[in-house]
Amino acid sequence: MRLALTAAALLALTACSAHASTPGAWNDLRARSDKACIAAAEELRNVRVTAYGDTFQDVTVSTLEGVYKPKHMKGARGKATCVFGKRSGRAEVQELQVRR
Repeated sequence: MRLALTAAALLALTACSAHASTPGAWNDLRARSDKACIAAAEELRNVRVTAYGDTFQDVTVSTLEGVYKPKHMKGARGKATCVFGKRSGRAEVQELQVRR
């Protein structure tokens, strides 16, 4: 019984290590995150990712920058934070308020 439990534990550890991410997988994640975040930044145009932040277990966080679309903003530049869900593939963008 003890031998079977030890074998099962070793098999589980081996399986987990086999799923280590490659540089290509990280690049794919970043590309998917960037695309989703840019699409979700509805209030900005000419959006670009200015900082690719931390990658957590379920989400990535990045910073966006662009120009506000509404005419009353008169071409003001804006910044936003994007949270991208790795499993869902959905991005949520929130305007970044800079206090001076």
